[in-house]
Amino acid sequence: MECAAPAGARRIHVIGIFCQYAGSGQEAPGTMGATLHGMQGENLVFRQDLVLGQHYRDAEGDPILQINGDGSSLETVGQVEIEGKELQVDALTIDVPAGLTFDTIRIRDLGSPASFTIFDIFFDAPVPHGCPFHRAGGGIPLSEVAVALRMGDRVKFQRAFDQLKAALGKSSNLDEARGQLLTFFALVTSASLEAGGGREMHWRLLDLARELERKGKASELVELAQTYIFEVAAPMLGEAAGPSAYLIDRALAYVERNFARNLTDAIVAEELGLSTSHFRFLFRQATGQPFHKYLIGLRLEKARRLLVEQKITVSQAARSVGFSGLAHFSRAFQQRFEISPSTARRS
Repeated sequence: MECAAPAGARRIHVIGIFCQYAGSGQEAPGTMGATLHGMQGENLVFRQDLVLGQHYRDAEGDPILQINGDGSSLETVGQVEIEGKELQVDALTIDVPAGLTFDTIRIRDLGSPASFTIFDIFFDAPVPHGCPFHRAGGGIPLSEVAVALRMGDRVKFQRAFDQLKAALGKSSNLDEARGQLLTFFALVTSASLEAGGGREMHWRLLDLARELERKGKASELVELAQTYIFEVAAPMLGEAAGPSAYLIDRALAYVERNFARNLTDAIVAEELGLSTSHFRFLFRQATGQPFHKYLIGLRLEKARRLLVEQKITVSQAARSVGFSGLAHFSRAFQQRFEISPSTARRS
């Protein structure tokens, strides 16, 4: 299929069923089922191959939210019933590399068993930065809270915490709000324990549960959240962000969507319009670690989720997150998690 693209498009959203007939026994993980081309006239300027397990999956599965690290993501946005089967409708979002322009999008099926049904394609332009803790296109999922703490990612953690406070402040059901706060704090204490925190983390969780029962206003819950959460989280985070927080926010969002690519601090600095040396200073100030260490840590966190949740092979996980060598990946994984990748996959 083919459709016109607006001038200056920086992101492509493809909505549809991705895919029927892509389940176990029909296609192997890693199968390339289709390809998307950005064309300027008859010249190919941009290509994204669609791979099973990354850009599409069996539509009869559960809802999904998956960031692939190659500038793309896959998220369930609805369901549809076809011939008595409930199928997931997903949004495949693809970032366009900076500096590329195209006027047409072409999607071509490569002949695998997978059947793509496309409902709509739309585009957007870069979103200008606003509030440094606002994430355009959706919030931070709870599954990323512990990862943000292990990464020392103060910016992402602050955004997640702001989401929590907003939810607490707007809640009309105090029991639900208490549950939200307790769940969030449990993730924080769990991350602290993994980082070597003491047994008192269990007591702090119990203390908060008791305090919550004595509070009868949403504003009081917000105050409790501020007191308890940052007391535990602060030692795991870098220095507080300053006036340049929005720049680091943009940098971390860019890295989140492109971590599997050949990414360097110079590339991200150029994306922000900063010198490499200034970006290195700001990044280390915000996260407490140099860019390369942060990137490796993020790749390993993503790899562990792939191994545990999708049970793909160790070599597939290494390639998917951007490691070129299996031996390097295995050593780095063992150092970070104190177990081998194959053990994590079996767990």
